[in-house]
Order: sequence, then structure tokens, then C-alpha cells
Amino acid sequence: MRGSPRLTLLAAALGVMMVAIDGTIVAVANPAIQSKLGASLADIQWVTNGYLLALAITLITIGKIGDRFGHKKVFLTGTVGFAATSAAIGLSGTIASSISLIIVFRILQGVFGAMLQPTALALLRATFPIGKLNGAIGIWGAVIGASTAAGPIVGGLLVQHLSWEACFYVNVPVGVIALVMGLLVLRETSSSPAARSFDIPGVGLLTAFLFLLVWGLIKGPDYGWASAETIAFFTAAVMALIGFAIREAKAKEPVLPLRLFRSVPLSAGTVLVVTLMFALFGAMFFMTFFMENVHGLDPIATGVRLLPMTGMMIVGAPLAGQVITKIGPRVPMVAGMLLAAVALFGLSRIGMASSLNDTIVWFAMLGLGLSPVIVGATEVIVGNAPVKLAGVAGGL
Repeated sequence: MRGSPRLTLLAAALGVMMVAIDGTIVAVANPAIQSKLGASLADIQWVTNGYLLALAITLITIGKIGDRFGHKKVFLTGTVGFAATSAAIGLSGTIASSISLIIVFRILQGVFGAMLQPTALALLRATFPIGKLNGAIGIWGAVIGASTAAGPIVGGLLVQHLSWEACFYVNVPVGVIALVMGLLVLRETSSSPAARSFDIPGVGLLTAFLFLLVWGLIKGPDYGWASAETIAFFTAAVMALIGFAIREAKAKEPVLPLRLFRSVPLSAGTVLVVTLMFALFGAMFFMTFFMENVHGLDPIATGVRLLPMTGMMIVGAPLAGQVITKIGPRVPMVAGMLLAAVALFGLSRIGMASSLNDTIVWFAMLGLGLSPVIVGATEVIVGNAPVKLAGVAGGL
């Protein structure tokens, strides 16, 4: 079984499933956490933001660690850590009733989540021949879509019938299954000579850039977008990015080799996926509040209303992988971006008096448009990077 491409795909998907479910299930749990613990809105925002901040600033560095020590080790460590911190979050509410502990464990959960995503892609890159990588990433994307779709519905059921803590405990059995599968079927990747040095100054500058950028975006609404504090954070982020680029150009063993960006497909894939995700998650944040606060839907009903989008992702991602394998990523990705643009424009026309049925077509179109972009961008980033830098490319 060890090294089987299909079983490797299954094991990798199980690990990433926890991260995908967690991304949407927590949104459903947050109101219950706030109510039960008497937390402030700022505290609840940090239940989400602390996790995302830790995830964002560690992805590339952890991808580099996987290239150095082997992606299987890092993946299994992330699996155990993610499940353990999920249990700790639940216990923090049940035993300690402490929002501060929950935030701390959410930050740790973000670090362990960062161990799963780039290493899963690196394991697929090392296991599948390049001609079949698109199909594997398509199925991988479908699992993420299905998990994302299941999150609000499963979370709503758990909160209504058990407790908010159950939204985190659910990761424990998934983690145990993923760990057992990983131990049985994953084959360790060889250590990469390109990752023998960790380039500590580069790691520090990259971490500083990502932290300052994400912190500025998180706190901008509070400080004011034109305030001195917000401008200072963004200015410092730009300075850290410039310092990082200068360091990476001179370093013998850079944490993120700039030569990767000589590949036009890799650079284009990076820009496209950043652009699309920026638009997608902004739209999703707004539409969730629109459904619950304006139309009065409960979390389960909101999750059901999002199914046209996630359902089309589940169907569209494997199909996109097959199409991209046959004709290449360019045409499917352009078509996907156009579909997503039309769908987002349609959602922007939704008003206070609009029926929720008006969102069905736009959500379905958005899911269909997302599929080739996510699959195509992931493939051109990971597939155009050398195998020895697959972890760094996955983190990117």
C-alpha cells in the first residue's frame, strides 16, 4: 500500500479535510461561543483572526521544513497537532470557560494547519506523474469543496443539538483516521539539498511582511484606513517585503527562491489565486451576514443556501482537472475567471428587498468558475516548481 498514488491522495485529503471543515464550521460556532462565555466581539474576531494570522505567516516556512526533513513527518505532526489543539479548544470552553485559552489554542491550531496544506500538495507532487497531477489536484479540490460545504451544516447541527465544543471535537476522529492512513500508506519524500539551510534572516523578513500586512488588514477598520497606525503597518510591510527580496537575491539557500518566479505560469497562477480568493472571501463574509442578519436564516439554512456554490465546486474541480490535463490550464482558467466575475457582479446587485432565490444562479456560477482557477493555479504553481521545492511551492 505504501506509496500508492490513490491511497496517498486519500490520506492527504483526509488531513486537509480537517482544515477545510474548520474554516467554515467555526463561523457557525462563534455566536454560541460569544453567548456562553460572555466574550466581546473583538475576542470572537480573534478566534478567527488568530488562526488565520498564524496560518498565513507560517505556510512557506513550514513548506521549507518539509522539503528539508521530509513531508510525511511534517504532515503527520500537523495531523496530530491539529486534532489535539481542536480537543484543547473544546476543553477550554467546557472546563476553563476561558476565551483567552481558546484564542491561544486557535493560534496553535493555525500553525499545525499550516503543516498540512503545503505538505499534502508536496506529497501529491512527489507521488503522481506530472501528467496525472491535474486529476489528483482536481479530486483534492473536490474534497476541500465538500468539506467547506459540510462545515456550516454540520456545525449548525452540532451547535443546535449538542454544543459549540462539539464543532471542535469532530476533528479528533478525523485526525485519528488521517494519522492511521498516513502511517500506513504515505511514503517519505527525500530530503532536498535545496532546503539544507533555513535562511533565518529570510524567514524573519517573510514572517514580518506577512504579519504586518495581515495585521494591517485586520485592524484597518478599527484604526481607520487613512489613520497613521494603518499607514505605518502597510509601510512597514512594504519595507519588509523589499528587505526580503534583497535578502533572497543574495542568500545561497533562500527560503523562497526568487528564481521560481521566472516561470510565467507560476507567477500568473499566484496572482490569479490571490485575486480570486480576495474577492471570494470578501463576498462570502458579506453574504453570510446578509442571509442571517437581514433575512433571519439560522446557520443550517445559511449553509444550505451556499450549497449551489460548494456543490458546483465538488462537481467542477475533478472535471476541471480532466479538462486541464487535455488542453492545458490557460483556457479553463480564463473561462473560470470570467464566470466568477459575472457571478460576483450578479451578487453585487442583490439588495435589501431581494429574494434569497436570486442568489442561487450566482452562487452556482461562482462555484463553477472557482473550480478551474483553483485547480489550474495550484497545478501551475506546484507543477512548475522542481520536486525538491514542492513544499515551498505548496506553501506559496
